[in-house]
Amino acid sequence: MNYDEACSIVRLSDSEFEFIVDFVSKRYGIDLSQKRRLIEARLAGELKSNGFDNYAQYINALKSDPTSEKVETFINKITTNYSYFSRETDHYDFLANTVIASLSQAKKTSIKVWSAGCSTGEEPYNIAMAIDSALGIKRNLWNVSIVATDVSTRALAVAKKGVYPESELNVMPPAWKANYMVKQPDGNYKVADSIRNKVSFSQFNLMTPFFPKNTYDVVFCRNVMIYFKPATTQEIVKKFYQSTVEGGYLFIGHSETISRLDNDYTYISPSIYRKLKK
Repeated sequence: MNYDEACSIVRLSDSEFEFIVDFVSKRYGIDLSQKRRLIEARLAGELKSNGFDNYAQYINALKSDPTSEKVETFINKITTNYSYFSRETDHYDFLANTVIASLSQAKKTSIKVWSAGCSTGEEPYNIAMAIDSALGIKRNLWNVSIVATDVSTRALAVAKKGVYPESELNVMPPAWKANYMVKQPDGNYKVADSIRNKVSFSQFNLMTPFFPKNTYDVVFCRNVMIYFKPATTQEIVKKFYQSTVEGGYLFIGHSETISRLDNDYTYISPSIYRKLKK
């Protein structure tokens, strides 16, 4: 954004800012109370493209139809979708070396994973790569299902394509790049079909009251709850617990914390929790 554009940004009044913060918090759980300038910068183009002179007109459009395309565009604009391959790799090591080994010892041949807040798809594809690598020659004997969800349709569109610049693969293990990424004529890399076929993407709002019950062996929700207030995080973790099978795991981001006193998961190690019989 250049100087002239910055100077021409329409400013939010206090009441308009409070409405947007409350609207986003109630519908999506995201805390924007310290993001006034970010909101103004990201929505400047929306005001212009819709022919609005001020935020009052824009807010009225959101209020008039809370399920409209404008609301979907709004959440796409104000959400942060930052992800990359091989982020917090110790989680993938734990998944491959501990979780898969545990399931194998229990004579299980299936695993169901939920990547909640999957952003542009790097995380769920990495999960599939870690599992495939761990299973090796036994991969065809297993049923691997990875459900990847995000509130942003813009991020999901990128994820579904599964095409990324080579710069994103810089820290990916060389064997994964060789086995699971296919170089395209334009120099980008596409996730191999063997990995893509294990992942299904869909839009999902973590504030919804409905979560699947006792479904997932593993839930990944990393670097998502940093955008939530503590009370919201606590409620979502409770819903994740209901969605996890007994013996299943929850992974959160290294920069995130959840209260050990206010959730039913058992602490395993920093950012890893397990659902164990009480």
